[in-house]
Amino acid sequence: MPENMPETRINVFNDSPARVQTPAPQAPQVEYASLMERFVALLIDYGLIMIPGQVILMLATRNMELEMAHIYALTGLLNAVFVLYMAVFSCGGRVPLGKKLVGIAVTSADDPEAPIGFMRALLRSVGYYFSAGLLMCGFLMAFFEERKRALEDFMGRSVVVRLRPKGIMETVAITLTGLAIIAAYAGVFYSQTFAKGSAVQLAYIDRAQKTLEDLSLLQEIHRSQYGYFTNDLQRLVLLSGDPVQFQRDIQRTLDRRGFKLGVSRNTYKIIARAKDTRHTQVVFIPYRDR
Repeated sequence: MPENMPETRINVFNDSPARVQTPAPQAPQVEYASLMERFVALLIDYGLIMIPGQVILMLATRNMELEMAHIYALTGLLNAVFVLYMAVFSCGGRVPLGKKLVGIAVTSADDPEAPIGFMRALLRSVGYYFSAGLLMCGFLMAFFEERKRALEDFMGRSVVVRLRPKGIMETVAITLTGLAIIAAYAGVFYSQTFAKGSAVQLAYIDRAQKTLEDLSLLQEIHRSQYGYFTNDLQRLVLLSGDPVQFQRDIQRTLDRRGFKLGVSRNTYKIIARAKDTRHTQVVFIPYRDR
């Protein structure tokens, strides 16, 4: 090496190897439940509480002769049980039966992987009634919101996510099930609103008709004793054997404002209104005149 050549020293220990850039972990992809999935789950959970409750209510009406005020109170109690059920099983990582069957769950809007607390779940459950009360528009908000949130989700600061991916067959099955349940609920609604009415309403009408039959029997007794039919209700009540109880039965089953007792020489006709919500008219005509 020539004497005047500058010497270059390389410290190999100071040269660190090139750093390898590792990609940042991606957040898990969240799939939000469709409106049909949510609707099927909601109707399953609602039927889980309300169908047995309606059966119990119908039996109680027939056997205990409840007043309409009691019917309204028991119906309110059933809805309160539904709200509490949905609240308890929508918080703390729990899932209501309907949502479990469909494969969806309620989570926090702030963190879709975290559950919501009880108070937020309670507000969300109450929100169902606001959504329904606004002519279902509260539910339809899910069509236009980015994360498919309905009114109850905004009230509870929640989202509804899918617990598992769904294939075509499961999606079709959920859609068909939803359409079938909607048709069944629509049929029940039509029957209770425009047709014969609910089982509870029919029970009230049957009780009113039974009271008219009892009055008819008293008319026949009155004629056998006095030789004529009477339009004096109190005379018939006195013939019942227990006037106080029979008077209570009339007050419990008939609306006195629509009561008419028409009498002619050889026949009679009794017209009244039942104490159902529609005040259905009931009529009794002796079998010989039908």
